[in-house]
Amino acid sequence: MTTTAYFSPARPTILHRLHEGPLGPYIDEYATRLVGQGLAQSTGTRTLRLIAHLSRWLERRGLEIDALDESALDRYRRYRARTRRLGFGDPIALRRFLVWARDVDICRCPPSAPLSPHEQVQADFNNYLSQEIGLAPRTLEHYATLLEGFLREHVGSDGPRWSTLNAVEVLRFFRHHARRRSPEYLQRLRTALRSFLRYLQYRGETQIDLSSCIPGVRRWRLSSVPRHISTAQVRRTLGSCDRRTAVGKRDYAILLVLARLGLRAIEVATLSLDDIDWEAGKLLLDAKGGERAVMPLPTDVGEAICNYLQDGRPRSDSRRVFLRHNAPHVGFVKSGSISAIVKLALQRASVDVPFKGAHVLRHTLATQMLNHGASLREIGHVLRHRRPDTTSIYAKVDLPALRSVALPWPEGTR
Repeated sequence: MTTTAYFSPARPTILHRLHEGPLGPYIDEYATRLVGQGLAQSTGTRTLRLIAHLSRWLERRGLEIDALDESALDRYRRYRARTRRLGFGDPIALRRFLVWARDVDICRCPPSAPLSPHEQVQADFNNYLSQEIGLAPRTLEHYATLLEGFLREHVGSDGPRWSTLNAVEVLRFFRHHARRRSPEYLQRLRTALRSFLRYLQYRGETQIDLSSCIPGVRRWRLSSVPRHISTAQVRRTLGSCDRRTAVGKRDYAILLVLARLGLRAIEVATLSLDDIDWEAGKLLLDAKGGERAVMPLPTDVGEAICNYLQDGRPRSDSRRVFLRHNAPHVGFVKSGSISAIVKLALQRASVDVPFKGAHVLRHTLATQMLNHGASLREIGHVLRHRRPDTTSIYAKVDLPALRSVALPWPEGTR
């Protein structure tokens, strides 16, 4: 029995109590999951005792496992509040067990609530973007966030009335945002809104293409300079990690991967153990746009990853390379977690840069390559840019080359 990983087999009474009630037959399977996630002895023991207590509570009330849902957990929590209050983290442990029980079909999932008109419109549009256009799930989420305000304004409780939508309303909505948003945001909003309006015409909801009424956003191309830090600041940022600790080993490896390979945050977050070819010295990445990309694995990066895998990575059945340090030991859900690690390291190193996300290390790598004589084409290949003009912004940080083409100031000294 896997429960013996947390409870001594010399105490059969406790093991018997763990298997009582409607949840008892599944306690060993759940214990296996906890072991796989690397839960510590104390945390695993407390979690299994909590589930066993919930199981006996269900049994006393004559409830079967199919009765386990959110409302049952609320009733149990109220019962515990009158007797012995739940400890910190116990409500989360209960919710995780319920999610697991539904995932493995131990208890039934609740019937899906009918979608609101707003949600139905968004779901239909997402299906169109996914099935007809072939956009990636992350792009769908991005579009949904951008269109939230527009749909909230034009989809009421009785549903949308797209037949009455006109160019004046669309233009008023866009101008309202133009007064308080950056050009970069407006460009993204324009793209999402135009796509949605073309979708309405495609569906026959509108008679004309209203997307043409949205004006272009004035933004000087390549007007900004890539945010980057110096080589010395990179060394300070890497040195800020305490590599004597497990978290320090992990953060150092993440920062080195970003600094040496210029990966995107989401590519680091989703990096799998199966993506590393140690013999060939290569990484196989889930790149932008659903593509697969092959990158070299430098010696220092490989050594940092090995050091983390051998002496810092928690025990877990997850195949992700980099895991949460606190249990459950699973991979990062979002790219923001990687950027948060970079931001914290920059703060520790007292590196002041306006943008403190993971992308600053990507820009820094490109700038370093340019300073060492790499061509823009070579930089674009390393960064895996789809279009050459994406890389051309880095020409603005090549100061020696810019000096050679700079015109003298009128009436000034040469």
